[in-house]
Amino acid sequence: MNKIISVASAVLVVGLLTSGACKKPAENADSASAKQNQPSAIVVFSVGEARIQHADLTEDKASLGTALKEGDKIQTKANAKVDIQFGDGSAVRIAENSSLEFATLALNTQGNTDTRLSLVSGKVFAKVNKATKDDQFSVITPTAIAGVRGTSFVVDRTKSDRSVVKVLEGSVAVSPRVRALEGMSAEQISANADVKKIKDSLDKSEVILEKDESSIVKASDKTFGEKEVNKLNASLEKDIPKAVTKITGSGVSKTEEQEIRTIVTLDKTTTDKLAKLNVDPKTGKVDEKTAAENESEKKKIEEELAKRQAEELKRFKNVLVSAPKNLKTKQDLVNYYEKLEKIVLVNKTTMIGAIVDQQGSTMIVHTEDGIKKINQDEVQEVIYDFQTKSDN
Repeated sequence: MNKIISVASAVLVVGLLTSGACKKPAENADSASAKQNQPSAIVVFSVGEARIQHADLTEDKASLGTALKEGDKIQTKANAKVDIQFGDGSAVRIAENSSLEFATLALNTQGNTDTRLSLVSGKVFAKVNKATKDDQFSVITPTAIAGVRGTSFVVDRTKSDRSVVKVLEGSVAVSPRVRALEGMSAEQISANADVKKIKDSLDKSEVILEKDESSIVKASDKTFGEKEVNKLNASLEKDIPKAVTKITGSGVSKTEEQEIRTIVTLDKTTTDKLAKLNVDPKTGKVDEKTAAENESEKKKIEEELAKRQAEELKRFKNVLVSAPKNLKTKQDLVNYYEKLEKIVLVNKTTMIGAIVDQQGSTMIVHTEDGIKKINQDEVQEVIYDFQTKSDN
């Protein structure tokens, strides 16, 4: 095996994080002031069991109003999800069984943001609001980097041998991640011919995903993720072009789109208020009466968020019927809805499609021929999960 002097690793980019409720060790004035000047993110929705591991090694429950900073990590358990909102109005939803780290949360003197989220495992849904072209937002995994250009998208790392990026709106630049190169200057890279070849190959491998497009990044964590320069494999130059593949006919699914559509954000006044309300009574900073009042205020915000999420869900379901997606084949239908039903009518004819909604006694079904409305009295039998989506 040929070795070269360089740095490399594979990762996928997209973005997210949160924070919680246990007493932290004392900090000196300088470090405390520095942390206050760092941009942060805040939990605006949380359901199920989710924990935050802070950079200072303390832990908190991911609850409404918890602030997150650079270096913090969040982990969700089964049936849990957490929404995180950033200062620029961007937001992400962390799905169940996921592990995410705030790798970078930076704000330069010109006011431009640099957000890099490291998705170790699981799935994250994002709504990114890039105010200027100089704002940076990316999600990385152990095998890919997804650089966002203002969009709604999904990054999936539920399988350890691949990273999948799907774009609902906007565009995302996807490329393999060679971790060792991330710590090298342009001069260091140019000084080593083999490293330069790897960097050139990496630059050419970028794939731009637009609306309804997706890609899969298959790259060895061991090969692409090597951190030591002297252990890099020279064959990496040839492996990089084969790592990213566009997936045809397999964009964001209905379930994934629903998650994105139901991410709601708060105005700055409310997020500032939340940050002040999220005080742990155990620290002694508030008395019991004030703590109870704070919880009451947070409850009101939670109820308002739940109401808005329900409204967005209703709007999404209505659009599925009033403006259905252009799905012309059964494969198109199963790719989006992930499963199809077979409906046997009393007249012995059959219909295959996705049951989108039930309105009173009327069943709304999306078929190859568009939306069909069927009265329940006309239905003899429904065979559920007649056809399901197979994994790539």
